[in-house]
Amino acid sequence: MCFRNPIAGYRKGIRRVIEIGSNTPIIIYTGYEITPYFNILVEAKASGFISKTASREQLVTAVRCALRGETVIPISLLRQLRRQDVQIKALSNNEGLKGVSFDEKELSILREVARGKGNKEIADYLLISQRAVEYNLTRIFGKLNVRSRSEAIFEAKQLGVIPNEDFI
Repeated sequence: MCFRNPIAGYRKGIRRVIEIGSNTPIIIYTGYEITPYFNILVEAKASGFISKTASREQLVTAVRCALRGETVIPISLLRQLRRQDVQIKALSNNEGLKGVSFDEKELSILREVARGKGNKEIADYLLISQRAVEYNLTRIFGKLNVRSRSEAIFEAKQLGVIPNEDFI
């Protein structure tokens, strides 16, 4: 199946497989980053996930594990799941109550932005690429419905995400 939105396509495909045989294990074989959609896909009853970059042996092992009723997820995703996301309920721009969640990396970046650091400094401090900082800032801006670093800091402060001591 081919879909413009891969996550919607995965969910639709999972539903079709479940309609045919409810006990069939379903492994998502993808080249897309599924971490942000993990909960949605698990709720849709996916048994596991494997990257298209996996070797043939890894793919066969994943299928065997799924057939034994085991869950298959990449170790990088498993490590992400160990971290606790911060869940925040906020009143924002007359949109009513909405849920906003930040992972550990996003929180670290927000704190460093509040301390007045630039993207390069943040990247060096967190040992990630400058592009990763920019990507995460874009996601943060979207979650907070803001357009600038200063607006993001203000909103994060309003939500209680950034403690006072993090401000410069």
